[in-house]
Amino acid sequence: MKKLIFICFSILVLFSCQQETKKTPETTAVATDSSAIANTIHGFYQWYDKYVQDSTQNVDFIKVVGNHYALDVPLLEKYLASIKSSGFVSADFLDNDMVFYKACEKMWLKEEADGPAIGMDGDKYFCAQDWDINFWTKSPIRINSIGNDKASATLYGTHGESPKEQNFELKKENGQWLLTKIECDMGINSPASATSEQTLVEQLAAFYTGSMPCPNCDAIETLLTLNADEKRTFTLEEEYKGKNNKKVESNGTWTVAGDVVTLNQKSGTSKYQITNDGLVSLNADGSKRDAKSAPKYLLKKVMGE
Repeated sequence: MKKLIFICFSILVLFSCQQETKKTPETTAVATDSSAIANTIHGFYQWYDKYVQDSTQNVDFIKVVGNHYALDVPLLEKYLASIKSSGFVSADFLDNDMVFYKACEKMWLKEEADGPAIGMDGDKYFCAQDWDINFWTKSPIRINSIGNDKASATLYGTHGESPKEQNFELKKENGQWLLTKIECDMGINSPASATSEQTLVEQLAAFYTGSMPCPNCDAIETLLTLNADEKRTFTLEEEYKGKNNKKVESNGTWTVAGDVVTLNQKSGTSKYQITNDGLVSLNADGSKRDAKSAPKYLLKKVMGE
């Protein structure tokens, strides 16, 4: 009898343990994403630390024009291409960097080229002049939010002898988590920047129309509507002209970084360069059209909303 009771008790304990350790698909997915996000952050800093330590990789994209510092844009683009080659950052990350450096350049016009340039007296990614690489590559990651292929996370631990936290934003592209932002203002951000961005959004909100080239039809008659609502929504209407006419309408949200507008939708993203005449569709790889082909891909600004 005692033996039977022991066997029954053992079965109950085993069943209880199995119930406690059972994981739902959602729990497993979040755990997998959390691990991937940590690998992206740690991996980026492992790569970047080696990059900045290699003197042959250094790209100085700041020059002096008159009495002021200025950006050497071709060298800046070369530098950002190097960062992209790490495989840990998204196009949004590079767009945000370009916005940052252009904001710096505007401030440089107010000072003489003497000493460190504003925003450049530390490393933007380490957000400091000196760093303990172990903090950046080994500290735990706290997931603050995750959903719709976007996430925010915090690296936390001890740096030197003091507690430190660093915040990040990421997005999931083609199954891989990539950095979109490392929180660090380097002394140039201000409340005015938000007002300036909203003003730009209101200026861009309009109707844009044009006839775009089409490899399998005569042309794509296009109407793009950028809205200045809270979510910054857009509507893209495309009519494919030719033997088999068809109309396609897509919707989503849009963002602006520097001189580039990005349309975000479920099927992916598309980017346009802001010009005086309207918006020019960028190449598939995100590069800008040359002067000869740009007019063929122009959506002219018709009117404000």
